[in-house]
Amino acid sequence: KMAFGCQMAPVPDVYPPSILIFLPCGDNDSEWWAIRNMLHTFFLDMGLDQYTARVADLDAKLQENWPDIQLVDMDDPAVVQRMVSKCMFYVLFGKWITDDEAKVLTGWRSLAPIFVFPRIGQRMIFNLGVGKVKKLRRDTVQIVENYGLQDLFMQMNASLPPKYRRDPVVKLCDEIMYVTGFAGMGGTSACTETVSAFLQLKIPKECAKETINFSNYESAAAMVACYREDPVAYIKESGRVNPPVTSATSVLKEDTTIEMVGEEVTLPPGMLRQYTLSMANRDPEVFEEPDLFNPQRGDLNKALTWNGAFGMSNEADYLRICPGRNLSVSVAKAVIDRALASFE
Repeated sequence: KMAFGCQMAPVPDVYPPSILIFLPCGDNDSEWWAIRNMLHTFFLDMGLDQYTARVADLDAKLQENWPDIQLVDMDDPAVVQRMVSKCMFYVLFGKWITDDEAKVLTGWRSLAPIFVFPRIGQRMIFNLGVGKVKKLRRDTVQIVENYGLQDLFMQMNASLPPKYRRDPVVKLCDEIMYVTGFAGMGGTSACTETVSAFLQLKIPKECAKETINFSNYESAAAMVACYREDPVAYIKESGRVNPPVTSATSVLKEDTTIEMVGEEVTLPPGMLRQYTLSMANRDPEVFEEPDLFNPQRGDLNKALTWNGAFGMSNEADYLRICPGRNLSVSVAKAVIDRALASFE
């Protein structure tokens, strides 16, 4: 039997075809490599002048939009999600979107449960969830059009090998904005919500209180001091303890023998295999005192929060590691820094 939670395209009409997260790994002639390389070339290369300049400009943009925000204001997920959505869109496209447009993009976080809701469940609610996701996709592409960014996607499409180009180009726009929204805006919002909660010694509602140990920090002031000492480590440790994405699924390519309940079992090719990032991040054989929140831990970069060991020397060995991991941390840091600007 397939593992619980592993379903083959539970609601295919929710997803655009050929999005990066569903493409199988391959060499530099594969579609997966072509799309991933295109994203890096146009958006995610940290050596690009536009990338570094826009990241550096985030605090000024956030201060203009939220001049008086306090850490406690981050208890409202919608506030966090709007801030993250604006930052993501700005770094990628150089446009600071309106509040109404940001509200639209918060759907990539708020509608997250619908993306993995099985087909039978969608039908039981008359496909209302499917309709919401489809509308979100249309509205997201409309925001791209609002800023006249069609030519950028035409350039991106033209940069692909002919066999991987989309016709019409709006298909590529839909696919890229889906991944940007779902993983970039939604995932980074979840991460930032966790960081803001931890800074106040609060536990996000999806976490059980007994699974997180804050004993090293007696107050919010101590937490904030820890964050300011090393914001990136604090964000990474928050993600280790409460990862935005808790699991992922791959497909077995050949017969695979595993041990299950003390017995060896051979699984056939095509079987879906779910690997659980949240459990891996708490593995006591990898992490000392895995339930202890400790941004100073020496094993921090072994966490698989971004689908790979982010920061380890063998990071490149994780072919499916999130291509936007550095951007995600930069945006989370910018948003949290703004909320802490007046904290004393």
